[in-house]
Amino acid sequence: MVRLLPDLKDKDVLCIGVGSGEELEEILERDPRKVVAIDISGKLLEIAQSRFPQVEFLKRDMVQTGFPAESFDYVYSSLTFHYARDWDALLSEVSRILRKGGRLLFSTHHPVYWGTKNSTGISYTNQREVTLTEHAAMLPGGVEITYYNHASEESIHEALRHAEFEIQEVFCPKVQDAPLHDFTLEERERYAELRSKNERSPLFLVISAVKNQ
Repeated sequence: MVRLLPDLKDKDVLCIGVGSGEELEEILERDPRKVVAIDISGKLLEIAQSRFPQVEFLKRDMVQTGFPAESFDYVYSSLTFHYARDWDALLSEVSRILRKGGRLLFSTHHPVYWGTKNSTGISYTNQREVTLTEHAAMLPGGVEITYYNHASEESIHEALRHAEFEIQEVFCPKVQDAPLHDFTLEERERYAELRSKNERSPLFLVISAVKNQ
């Protein structure tokens, strides 16, 4: 995602789902006028605040942020949107708080890979009759999460178009090149297997879009 970050000079930036703030350094290096960061975890916000005191941290829900309309020029969100079960409501809120011509950069679960994970058997259908399935997963450290999966990548694109965003760039992050000369034969085989699996079924999706309305 970092390679898609533009010069943010004189821009007001909102980070949605900031967590403990790992990516804030990259954003701050691009000279924004103001950075506001939200998350639903008070503990993670405390950690982030201790590292980046120049950022305004708020405990807010991403679907109901409470910000005035047209408050920001840029919205950034890393691996958070898939916790929303209605993307129409989510993207409508993002559009509301963005100024005209404002930009959105986010990453999310890729439906192909994450749709194969454990389903809770529950699904949610919004007013446009778009259905997302509910899934449960265990993160490293024993953290259990619940996320909501689109039927396809095109479903995510369509949700953005419905919210009157124009998609600028889409890509799936790939396994990075590794110095194979330092690997054992077994490690090279495992690396090749991992890379092939990632190409067949990417884990994540990164999208950059601009607000047209």
